[in-house]
Amino acid sequence: MLFDSLALGNVNRALKQTSSLGGKGQNFAFATKQLYGYGTRVTLLQILGGSTGSQIETLETAEGLEFITVSTSQATRTCTTCLDAATGQMTELVGLSEPIDPATATQYVQTAIMILNSTAPPKALAICGSLPSGLDPTHIAEIVSSRLTEKTLVFVDSAKHIIPTLQTGNVNIFKVNSDEILDIVKTIDQNFDTDTEDKVVRAASVVGNMFKIDVVAVTDGPAKAFLVERQNGKQWAFSIPDLLADRKYYLADSPVEDKNGFEKLVLNPLGAGDTCSAVMLNSILDGMSATDAFALGLSAASASCLVPMPNCVFDRA
Repeated sequence: MLFDSLALGNVNRALKQTSSLGGKGQNFAFATKQLYGYGTRVTLLQILGGSTGSQIETLETAEGLEFITVSTSQATRTCTTCLDAATGQMTELVGLSEPIDPATATQYVQTAIMILNSTAPPKALAICGSLPSGLDPTHIAEIVSSRLTEKTLVFVDSAKHIIPTLQTGNVNIFKVNSDEILDIVKTIDQNFDTDTEDKVVRAASVVGNMFKIDVVAVTDGPAKAFLVERQNGKQWAFSIPDLLADRKYYLADSPVEDKNGFEKLVLNPLGAGDTCSAVMLNSILDGMSATDAFALGLSAASASCLVPMPNCVFDRA
């Protein structure tokens, strides 16, 4: 929902609203569709349940996305995102979800392992987002450990409880934000110095070397992003442009006006990280270097912020 201003304790009437897919894996698939123009390059493996789960499948089918659903008796949660045009701030209201039962978790793991070890294994496995309650870190580590061929690239865009997965030694690319990489490095090295200007890139190097990850990419919203390549020791920094500096790039279908009738440009960062992940991984699979692929992913992510709704829409030009 988009509001001219959002005030707690008052009735807030939206200027615009839309219902769309919003999970990180779904965002990844949708951004991939944006990049190529079709939705069958990615197959989503997801756990859904209840009427909300059915609604999500309907939206995915309408978008032409491919998916495999492991059903659960628990209704899938929803999230309401509120964009405040007056402040540019984004507020998310996340609903409750019940834990996934053990049988569903086991079925999810077995399905993933079956896909990875089929006669035609996927070119890549992308693990996106935090784990739902009931699906614990050992489940994801088991999936990643089951990879029998190095032809399947393992890409991880997840940070919470992810260390068991990193410890498998099968992760090729690890993409997180600056807070997440610092939290991880402080977990594995309590003496790590976080008071230096180069703390983020050093943390990426430590994590990459410890878990034998080829590429560690770190984002930080509008601040600099970094990429570290373990095998050649190279470190790269990427500057993010001021998205509102040039109004001609703003892609809202109609202007948003504040209370005084002045046009207001509103950025939507929701799904930008997922857009970056999708464009980066797909570009690597197409033969692009990790450095160039990350730069392209950051560009697409920035462009997606210029569209107030829905998420992960960007101008390919």
